Amino acid sequence: MSVIRFPRNDGDFAQPVVVFVDLQQEYVTEGRAPALSRREPWWSNCRRLLDHARECGLPVAHFRLLKREPFFNRATPFADWIEEFRPRPHEMVFERSLPSCYSNESFATLLNSLERPNFLLAGLTADGSCLATMVDAYHRNHRAAFVADASDSRARGGYGEEQVHGVVTEIAAQFGQVTSTSEVASRSVGRKPSLVG
Repeated sequence: MSVIRFPRNDGDFAQPVVVFVDLQQEYVTEGRAPALSRREPWWSNCRRLLDHARECGLPVAHFRLLKREPFFNRATPFADWIEEFRPRPHEMVFERSLPSCYSNESFATLLNSLERPNFLLAGLTADGSCLATMVDAYHRNHRAAFVADASDSRARGGYGEEQVHGVVTEIAAQFGQVTSTSEVASRSVGRKPSLVG
């Protein structure tokens, strides 16, 4: 996987919203159709990124996919958060039924209210919700950075999760920036509350 470095311009990504997408039981419960076969490295890197954002006092947004279907159905325990990533009371929570985070009007309104709309994107899955959100951000002229090692993709068309994730990461780079958890952390050393820039 290639990583595209952040530009060193001091105005870029000033105080981004750190967005965690669909860290839900459906993706980690063995036997469920949406379940991923691997948890690493995305699990540890999401945990590291979330801890880092909280420590730096950055705005954190959590997204949850809810549908009127057997999977991601609110009535099942599988639509619930992975316990380790459960939002804290002061953090933003958004729900939606479509892949892109922009399908939640409150999130779109929030970003439009910012002087420089920008966010870091992590979570599940890169081949679904993350890519859809990157494309929508691009069309709105919002700055998005996909934290590729804090995400994963589903196996598709005979290709494994790792292969699909590599291709999706390359596609995401056409619509925004691609970075890693280590790069995000290193950009913020000694800089509170700004994570990067």
